[in-house]
Amino acid sequence: MAFPSHADTDRRQLSAENGMGQLDDLLTGLRHLDQRLDVWLHQMRSPNPDRFDGNLHYARQRIESQVDSSPDVVTRVITVGQQWRWPTLLVYVDGLTAPEMIDQDIIQRLMEASGTRPQPDAVAAVARKCLVTGGHVTQTSNWETIWRAILEGETAIFFAGCSSVLLVDTVKYPARSIPSSQSEPSIKGPQEAFNEVGLTHMDQLRRWIRSPSLHFDTHRVGAISQTPVMIAYLADVVNAELLDHVVDRVERIQRDVVTRANDVAEYLPERRWSLFPQYRLSERVDWVARELSEGKIAILVENDPFAILLPMTLVDFYQTSQDYSVSWWDGTLVRLIRLIALIIGLYLMPLYIALTSVDVDLVPTPLLLTITGSRQGIPFPPVVEVIIMYVIIEILREAANRLPQELAVTLGTVGAVVVGTAIVKAGIVDDVMIVSATLTALGLFATPAFEMSTPWRWLFWIMVLGAFTLGVFGMVMVTVGIIAYLASLESFGVPYFSPFGPLRLSSWKDAWWRAPIPVLEKRPVSLRPTRRRQAAPSSSPDPFSLHPNNDLEGPSS
Repeated sequence: MAFPSHADTDRRQLSAENGMGQLDDLLTGLRHLDQRLDVWLHQMRSPNPDRFDGNLHYARQRIESQVDSSPDVVTRVITVGQQWRWPTLLVYVDGLTAPEMIDQDIIQRLMEASGTRPQPDAVAAVARKCLVTGGHVTQTSNWETIWRAILEGETAIFFAGCSSVLLVDTVKYPARSIPSSQSEPSIKGPQEAFNEVGLTHMDQLRRWIRSPSLHFDTHRVGAISQTPVMIAYLADVVNAELLDHVVDRVERIQRDVVTRANDVAEYLPERRWSLFPQYRLSERVDWVARELSEGKIAILVENDPFAILLPMTLVDFYQTSQDYSVSWWDGTLVRLIRLIALIIGLYLMPLYIALTSVDVDLVPTPLLLTITGSRQGIPFPPVVEVIIMYVIIEILREAANRLPQELAVTLGTVGAVVVGTAIVKAGIVDDVMIVSATLTALGLFATPAFEMSTPWRWLFWIMVLGAFTLGVFGMVMVTVGIIAYLASLESFGVPYFSPFGPLRLSSWKDAWWRAPIPVLEKRPVSLRPTRRRQAAPSSSPDPFSLHPNNDLEGPSS
């Protein structure tokens, strides 16, 4: 007689357990289906299914069926008052609410209710007035409003027989502390940055601009996500037509889920295929506050620490918060260095290609001999060298972005030295190309706004193509095309090339150079602000001296 082996026994046990598990899943699915059918039938019988009718059993079934009994949505039935004995349903999302507020300000107060038992229609009003001690309490019966409040961290209180529901503000989002800016670092000046909580965004801006004219218009974007989007502006400064235009574009966003600021930002520009950005993302609170004071608009998106600033001009992308935290000499020098870096990054390597491949006769003989000598034994033409070097630079850059900061610095330094030395010794590129590639990378990466570095990296290749085919003339033609395109571009009705095209001499004080702060009396004319002047005319202070008579000896004895 053959006895079953241990393996056969284990297989039978596993098969039985799997069968029981499938049966449990089937029973759970049938219970959920039964719940949904009950809810559906109740809605069919109800004269107004979009409003709560006072039936606690139906309300609990509707909530649990919609979230599929999700464990983070808590539904709890309590009895209000020892004398009232009123059945009450509490609904909230665990993790988005403050437990101590629910326990102390809601449950404890409701259970201690005493006095005359109110009428069913008035129980919500009595509880709101005398029992619930939350800071912000609203009353509604609309299911859409109830659901939105629950999923935002509020606690809904349903009273049996009462069609009104109390919504108590018990929001306590899990959030990181106020960080310092990582993408826009500054040596001097404020370091505060936004985090991911929209309410904190508004609080931080309120601390910087203590004025009742600072307004926040809240909109819901995303048919499923219902993401809060706040449009911030100074009501007595911003151009009304610009504000209406931005609000209209935000309201016209049709998308199921919106999770980040860029999801909103890419819906806003008219020319969505434009290479140059028409908005700027910033996480610095001080910079957003300053841009608001200029008459611009900031869009704050829940769950994203970056604010959308608009409208933007080309010059705006080369200005930083630190420019105003140092002397105007230092601020002007840094801005001019950024401009020089842009010119070097865009033109140096294409010029090398043009002068060594097409327009050789334009190179002085001594310099031509030096370049020719350094290229002895190089198998590739200059344009291939440029492609090789730039691809290597982009690979190192992308690898550094994906590594922790400590390793990224090591990779950038070691990778550049090792690869540069090895590629020269291998005879793939010459020494002049190494110098040109290094200066080009530094020039293009010196742009303070990340959004503006990408267009120049694309245009670099167009400039290389023009230099390789037509030499210096090709570079000139590409330059003319870039300037013409920039002159034709607008950012929400503001000329992108302003204040240089059209010419706005009054705005040159804060363009590629920065005048002293007392001299910056007016807001940019291109924004058409309601109040153009932002400071009283400042004159030079009267001369002052402790020694008006050059008497350094002090008073005579």
